Amino acid sequence: MLTANDANALIRKHSYLLEGLEARQQAIVAQLLENQEAYSRGLLEDTLTTDLAMPQVYAAALIRAAYPRLIANEICSIQPMRGPVGKVFYMDHAHEPFATYLTATAAAGTDTIEVNSAYGWKAGDTVAVGSGGTVENKVIDTITNKTVKLTTNLANNQVKNEPASVAYATSKTTEGGAVARAKLSLTSADISAQKYALGVVWSAEAAEDLRATHSLSAEQELIAAVAGEIAREIDAEILADMLSSATAGTVTYSQTKPAGWTETEWRHNLYEYIVQASNAVFGKRFREADFLVGDPDTIGLIERLEEFSLTTGGERAAAGTVRAGTLSNRWTVYKHAGFTADRILVGIRGDGYVYAPYVPLSLTPPVYDPGADRWVRNVRTRAGKKCTVGDAFAVVEITA
Repeated sequence: MLTANDANALIRKHSYLLEGLEARQQAIVAQLLENQEAYSRGLLEDTLTTDLAMPQVYAAALIRAAYPRLIANEICSIQPMRGPVGKVFYMDHAHEPFATYLTATAAAGTDTIEVNSAYGWKAGDTVAVGSGGTVENKVIDTITNKTVKLTTNLANNQVKNEPASVAYATSKTTEGGAVARAKLSLTSADISAQKYALGVVWSAEAAEDLRATHSLSAEQELIAAVAGEIAREIDAEILADMLSSATAGTVTYSQTKPAGWTETEWRHNLYEYIVQASNAVFGKRFREADFLVGDPDTIGLIERLEEFSLTTGGERAAAGTVRAGTLSNRWTVYKHAGFTADRILVGIRGDGYVYAPYVPLSLTPPVYDPGADRWVRNVRTRAGKKCTVGDAFAVVEITA
C-alpha cells in the first residue's frame, strides 16, 4: 500500500506531469508514472539511446492524458500495484454478538439450555445455539440466573461447550445490560495483473505523406488511438464485471404500457424503478447509490425524463464513457457504447470495486517489416481488478 509520505514524494517528483489534475488523482497517476519509469528502466537496461528511449517519452504523455479519464477514476477505488501480484484492501464493520457457551448438554426436543453467562440477555432475544451444520436460532422465553428457557424445542443435540450467542443490531441498552460492540473488519484479497495489448502498423508511405502534408507523426497518432482503445476495453470490462457482480437486487421495468396509463406517465415510471434499485443498495450498504450506467439507447430513456439535467463540457470521449448528466441531482449518469443493452447499473462510487493498475503503458520498439515495407509496434498495459462488495450495486432490467 502507498503511504501518505510515499504519495507526497511521488507527487513532488512527477509534479510537472500532474498539473491540472484533481488532488485525488495526482497520487494515483504519480504511482503509475513511477511504475512506468521502473518498467522502462528494466526493459531498456538504463540505456539513453534515442531510439530505445522513445517508449518512455510516449508513455508518460499517454498516461497523463488517458488514465485520469478512465471510468475507474470516478466510480472505483484505485489502488496501484507495485508488482504483478498484490493485495487490495477494503474495510467494513459489523455488530459483534455477545457470546457464551453451554455448560451442559442440551438434548434435542428440550427447551432449556444452561449457559456460562446470560449477562445482558432478555426475553424476546434470538439466541444462536450450536455451531456448523447444527446451529439453530431460538427465541428466549425466560431467564433464571444461567438457565435459559426457549419458546420452542431444540431440533438437535447441543453438547457441552457449544457456543450460544445473541446478536445485537442496535446500541440501545438498559441499566446493567450488555453493551453491543461494533467490530471493524479490514479484509484483503489477492489480485493478479492481467495483460491488455494491441498492435499498431503503419506503412512507410503513410508516415512520409502525413508528415509532409500535415506535419503529423503517423506513429504518434496510431499509438494515441490504440491507447484510447485499450482504455475503452478496460472501461467496458470493469462495467461488465460490476453488472454481473451486482447482488443488492434486480428490479424489472417493462416498456409495455399497462391499461389505464398514458404513454408519458408510464415512461416516467422508469424513475420509480431506479429509486427502487437505489433503495435496494441503501438497504444493504446504508449509503445512497450515486451513479447510473447504461448503453446509449437505455440512457436515452433517462435523458427524456424531466428530472434529468444535461452535463455540458463534461464528456470523457477519450476512454469511451461519457458523463451524460445527472438525474434529480442524486445520480451521475454515464453512458458507454459497449454496455449491456436494456440494463441500468445503479451503484455507489468507490464502495464495491477495486481497480489496481500495475504497468500503465508499455510500447515495444518499432520493428521494420521489409517484406511489406511497414513498421510494427505493440502497445500493452497490465492491471488487476476485483469486485469486493457486490451489495454496492443493483440493476434495473428493462424488458419490451
